[in-house]
Order: sequence, then C-alpha cells, then structure tokens
Amino acid sequence: LLGAGWRVAAGVRDVDAARAALPDHPALAVVALDVTDAEQVRTGVAAAEAHAAGPLAAVVNNAGWALLGAVEDVDLARARDMFETNLFGATAVLQAAVPGMRRAGAGVVVNVSSIGARLTNPLLGMYHASKYALTAVSEALAVEVAPFGVRVVCVEPGMVDTEFPKATTATGAVAAGDGPYVPLLDELRSGFGEWRTRHAVSADDVAAVVLAALSDPATPFRVEVGDDARLLADARGRLDDRAFRAELLAFLGITRWADPDGV
Repeated sequence: LLGAGWRVAAGVRDVDAARAALPDHPALAVVALDVTDAEQVRTGVAAAEAHAAGPLAAVVNNAGWALLGAVEDVDLARARDMFETNLFGATAVLQAAVPGMRRAGAGVVVNVSSIGARLTNPLLGMYHASKYALTAVSEALAVEVAPFGVRVVCVEPGMVDTEFPKATTATGAVAAGDGPYVPLLDELRSGFGEWRTRHAVSADDVAAVVLAALSDPATPFRVEVGDDARLLADARGRLDDRAFRAELLAFLGITRWADPDGV
C-alpha cells in the first residue's frame, strides 16, 4: 500500500516490534490496536483517522487465529476467545471506522477471510465457524452501506505460506495426543503439509489481491486467492454435500474417515 502511494496506519499489538520490522516512512503510522480491546479499537481507529486527516478511505481486517479440536471436547472458553478476535474484533473495528466512511460517501472494507468460509476441515470446526460468521457480517454490511458509496470485499485465500500454523491452538484430547481422533489429526497434519507443498501462495500474493480490491470498484464481493482456493470453491459450487465431503477428504489425503453411508 505504501508503494502504491497510500497513507497507511498499521494496527498492531506490539508497536515496538512493528516499528522494528516495518519501514521508516513518512506515510506510515504504527498504531496500537488489539482488536479484542474495546478501548484500543476506539483510540486506534481515531489515531488512524488523525493520520488520514479525515475518514478512512479503506479498512483491511486481517487479525485472526485458529483453534483445533474435535467438536465433542473442544475448549469452548478458548473458542469464545477466538471469536473475540476473528469475528467480534473485526466487527468492532468496522463499528469504529465505518460511520466516518459512510458520512464521507466513499470507502472500501476488505475482510481477509479464508476459503475456509465455504468449507469445513475436520477438527477445525470452530475456526471455520468464525470465518463463516465473518462472511455473514460482511454480506449484511455490504447491503447496508452500498447506498452510501462504501464497498465490502471478502478475500478468501487458500493455503498461505506464513507462520499462521503457530497461531493455531490445540485443545481437548487431541492436544494431549489422546482420544479417538488422534489418527484423524495425524492424517490432517500430513494432508496440510502436502497441501502447503502443492498449492501454497505467499503473503505477497494475498497483499496484491487486497490492493487490487481497494483500487478496482468492479471487484466482486468474494475473491479467492490461489489455485487451491479456486479449485475448492468450484467443487463446493458443483457438488452436493456428500460428494463435496468426499472430494475434500480426498484433497486432504484422509482415507480412514471416509463416509460409507453418506451421513
């Protein structure tokens, strides 16, 4: 964004680390912004608007992490924590920024989601639920703000080659390497490793799509990033639920959890 001539306010949890990692640029402001902290959301967006000398032209929501565990014993307290970041934190940022955009009669919201907003991998049901929920909020927002000149886009990457796996927390029996779902976790990890090798795109690839979405008014509401995301989105649209589940398990290389009865 800086390279394309934008003034940028980077909302981060660790200001010192961000200042060390990001370029020293007169158009860049580093703003303390933990999206789960209501006061920091208010002050962070206000600081961004001060840097912009007015309402924001764009908001990019990118904060997120994942919770891993079987539905039957996933830690619901941790799931609520995850929703605070992935859904409620993103929405809080929008509630702080969108009124100014609406009054200005222009602006773009880009919510960085996942192709996982259209499908659900086993043992990651709560994470996918948070992404489905973010899409629901985004769809409602898109209709609400359209008459005021504000656009909304959901960017849906597939497997991105970043350190996101380190932001995945295991809970329940699988976290201790115990219980009936450990063989499924082993297959899932192997499948994700192969997926990353075959299809992974870079963070720069995703950033380029975000920049294009901000610049092009013709950008559709959903934009997939990566061949894997496009392949899975196409299969989701073509197949019924039973056939798609089989396709997804095959894509992941998971064989022990086939669905012989189509339940």
